[in-house]
Amino acid sequence: MSSGTELGAEEAGPAPNVLIVEDDEALAEEMALTLSDYGMRPTTAATWEAAIAAVEAAQPDLVVLDQRLGRVDTLPRIGTLRALTDAPVLILTGNRAETDRIVALEIGADDFLLKPISGRELVARIRAHLRRVQQTRPAEKEREKEKEPEAPQGSAWTLLTVERELRRGDGSVVPLTGAEFDLLAVLAEAPGHPVDRETLTKRVLRRPWRPDDRALDNLVMHLRRKLGPGGDRAITAIRSQGYVFTGFPRG
Repeated sequence: MSSGTELGAEEAGPAPNVLIVEDDEALAEEMALTLSDYGMRPTTAATWEAAIAAVEAAQPDLVVLDQRLGRVDTLPRIGTLRALTDAPVLILTGNRAETDRIVALEIGADDFLLKPISGRELVARIRAHLRRVQQTRPAEKEREKEKEPEAPQGSAWTLLTVERELRRGDGSVVPLTGAEFDLLAVLAEAPGHPVDRETLTKRVLRRPWRPDDRALDNLVMHLRRKLGPGGDRAITAIRSQGYVFTGFPRG
């Protein structure tokens, strides 16, 4: 991979954290060096388990994910990754089959990069997706501020939609991923009323729901755990209808 010097410096701002998930050590190191040259903060993971741990430990701004990690095909697992982060996910693969590209995009990937890829193209693709995120978030915050729903309270819990924070009664912040916060915010818009899986999947994971899709259920499980004792009662599954938010845990 050649980094080249054709791309200029990106506009000033915090260096984006890019997670590279690649089991080819030499390629991962080469990509990391290239991104470092262009002012990014790359971290690497060589296995699926290491990738999940890295996302949970520190939310990346973007993920470059190899389609094959040893015998693991990562495409069917994108839903699990999407439940942990709303960062752009770029699939890196040597597979040129159109079917895989379509499937990857349909189940939550943001882009599909074919090996071998030049350092120049990799940086350009990453920058394009990071710019899109930066341009989208202010608009989303303005829309949230305009409607600013009064979230149901229990034991003085506070859901701050503009700041995208959930605070306990003592003022401490519950560490939620972007997808977890979005899920809670959508459910809290209609407390006591079930929201179907199709709606939740489209609004939270930004893709259509399928009967065999467990990403939403996994996301609910993680959110319940973070709500602490009473989390199971705060978000209840309604058979054939979806999930309902009944209020924050008390006590």
